[in-house]
Amino acid sequence: MNNFMSNYNGLKGHSSSEMKMKMKMKMKMTRRQRHRQRQVGGRGGRKSTVQVKVKKLQMLIPGGRGLKADRLFLQTADYILQLRLQVNVLQALSKIYKLS
Repeated sequence: MNNFMSNYNGLKGHSSSEMKMKMKMKMKMTRRQRHRQRQVGGRGGRKSTVQVKVKKLQMLIPGGRGLKADRLFLQTADYILQLRLQVNVLQALSKIYKLS
């Protein structure tokens, strides 16, 4: 309740529509804060965007789950080269059989 009163006191001198808009903005901020609290990592702090991206990369790369970041990046580079090789082979086959 104190939080609401402090928010309300900060809006004195504004028109009714301005007050409503500012209160909505305050409510949205608290929703965002609640959302962020739900995303809290296991150690009590929010996971960094790098950690989230590493987790996503681990899920994309075959055999990437459980790898540490340094090994994961090496595995990713190998996987990209393998995919590039497959594309080259398929392009060569399509030229041979005139499929393109």
